[in-house]
Amino acid sequence: MAHGPEAVHELVEESGWSYPVSARRLEREHALANVQLDERGNSAMLSEVFARGDFDTFESRADLEEKVGTAIEAELASRDTGLFARIKRTFIRR
Repeated sequence: MAHGPEAVHELVEESGWSYPVSARRLEREHALANVQLDERGNSAMLSEVFARGDFDTFESRADLEEKVGTAIEAELASRDTGLFARIKRTFIRR
């Protein structure tokens, strides 16, 4: 099973669309689609991932991978609940 930006690209392929693809259209058609974020099985709805970024249009697959990749990294970082992450969150507010 694909994970990360590759999983979002699969949604584009399954829909039969070609690039450029608007983020609004992708979110409207697949907002509740479950996207696997990493190889460990962490997942989120597409709308949750898109809420982390500011996207308008994906001009190409490389553009999608770059933009969505950073949003996925941010989502995974926010879920990091290790001891160090908890201490960091407690004392170092962003």
